[in-house]
Amino acid sequence: MSSFEYRLQRIPQGVVVLDGERRVVTANQLARRMLEGQGAVQGVAVLGTPILDLHPPMVRPKVQWLLDQALAQPDQPASMAMTLPMGTLVARVSLMDGVNGAGYCLVFHLVEALPQAPAEPLLKLPLDSRHGVRLLDVSLAAAFRAERHYSRVIATDGSVHPCTMGFAELIGRLDPVTFVQVHRSWIVNLRRAKAVERQDGQWRIVLDVPDAEAVPVSRGKVELLRNRLAV
Repeated sequence: MSSFEYRLQRIPQGVVVLDGERRVVTANQLARRMLEGQGAVQGVAVLGTPILDLHPPMVRPKVQWLLDQALAQPDQPASMAMTLPMGTLVARVSLMDGVNGAGYCLVFHLVEALPQAPAEPLLKLPLDSRHGVRLLDVSLAAAFRAERHYSRVIATDGSVHPCTMGFAELIGRLDPVTFVQVHRSWIVNLRRAKAVERQDGQWRIVLDVPDAEAVPVSRGKVELLRNRLAV
C-alpha cells in the first residue's frame, strides 16, 4: 500500500444523517464523539437534537449556510473547509430523499495539518455569547479547561466563559512563561497561583480566584511546576 493510500484510509471521517427538520437521525461514532457536549446544554443527547443546537453559537451560521446551500442546490453537494488547530476540517452536505421525506447527509473528514509559521501571540480571547463574540483580555484569564474541541475560561473575577478557541490552539498562542499546561485538560496562568497543595500524592494549584476549584497537576508536569514556582 502506498503512503498516500495509507494516509487516505486513516483520515478520520464523520457521518451524520438529518431529517427534514434538521434533527440528527443517526451518526457514526466519530461524529457522536465530536458533537456530544458541544450544544448550548452540556451533555445533550445527539440523536433527535437539531444539528444547530450541537454547535456553539459562533459556529452555527456556518452550519446553517451549508444546509441552506444543499437545500437550494439539491443536485450539488455544499462544501466548506475550516481550519482547526489539529488540521483542516472538510465538510460536505447533500440533500437526501427518504421514505419520510427529504433529509440531509453530512460527511466531514479531518485532513492532517501542514507545517505552519509560528502563530501570533494572543492579546484577547474570543468568548461565545448570544449576541456575538465578546473579547476578554488575556491577562484576565486565570485558567483554561478543555471542553472537547473548545475550552472554558476561568476569569480572575471567578466567572466562567465558553471560549471558541480549541485547547491546542491556545497552547500555541499563549505566553509560555505565564501560561503553562499542567494537565491534559488544564492550562494555568501561574501569576494567579496562590498556593500549591498535595493531597493523596496529587499536586494541585490553588488559584487566587473566588470560588475556583483547585487545578490538578499531572505527574509529568510536577517537576516543571516546581522549577517555575521554586517550590
